[in-house]
Amino acid sequence: MSSRANTNLKIGTLVLILLLGVIILAQFIHPQPRLVAGDFKFAFSEPSQDDKSSQNLAKIIDQNLKGKSGDYAIYIEELSVSGNRTDPEFFSLRSSEPFPAASLYKLFLMAAVLKEVEAGRLKMDSGISRSRAHLEEVFGGTDFGYEEAPEQIGYTVEEALTRVARISDNFASIILAEKIGWNKVQDMADILESKNTVIKSPVSTSAGDTANFFKLLYQKKLGSENISNQLSDFLSLNQINNRIPEYLPKEVKVIHKTGELSRVRHDAGIVYLEGRPYVIVMMSQNLEGEDEAVETMAQISEDVYEYFKNKK
Repeated sequence: MSSRANTNLKIGTLVLILLLGVIILAQFIHPQPRLVAGDFKFAFSEPSQDDKSSQNLAKIIDQNLKGKSGDYAIYIEELSVSGNRTDPEFFSLRSSEPFPAASLYKLFLMAAVLKEVEAGRLKMDSGISRSRAHLEEVFGGTDFGYEEAPEQIGYTVEEALTRVARISDNFASIILAEKIGWNKVQDMADILESKNTVIKSPVSTSAGDTANFFKLLYQKKLGSENISNQLSDFLSLNQINNRIPEYLPKEVKVIHKTGELSRVRHDAGIVYLEGRPYVIVMMSQNLEGEDEAVETMAQISEDVYEYFKNKK
């Protein structure tokens, strides 16, 4: 082989190697798109062991949301199954999409406060207060029930937690958050790996993050068993019961947290159905009728309860 031919061969080989390198590098810089769960109308975050049952849950959601205004995110999952029944099943719709958190952020707030109490940095009987003018500035107005409140508003930590859990008191929430620092609330969300939860204006979270919160609460792994038990006790005081518990039998235990803003309605919690406890999270935004959304959620909750109760 001539020296010229040998040189050309070496150059050609080098060019080929360079081209292959460029192609491989491009795959890392611009990877090919993949289908993900969110590409489907009803997205399952992991494979179900019972496809028929999962489709039944999808049918329940589809029937209830058909023709309704607004955008919904739903997450439903059995937490345990007794006896010889099928494996736990779940359903997910837009569960990783951030929605306005409304009062669902107060779940992370309460957990963060209880963590401070457990660590000894705060006491349940400690007095905490803020001026009414300051609270109105932070909240953007007067919270419901505070129209005739005195200029200085104060509670013990336990009283504030009770008000947050019972009536979703916004002023009590602000007082608690400022006492421990808003960063501690975000820290709690981060510790729980709530990747779609942001505790800053506008506060946002997702159905998946909220469902994970309640799953950890059910497992008594929300920080510690003591924190989990205390938080469950507080949430059981909820007096806003026109969504998840609305059409359920009164004897069925439900712990949950609602959220409300203009054109936004949420509810999330655990339904302690005997033999089949489950977590259910329903979030909505861009609503044309908030009352319609509340009724839709109540109906979804009833249909899901009946489905699990009668499931063989």
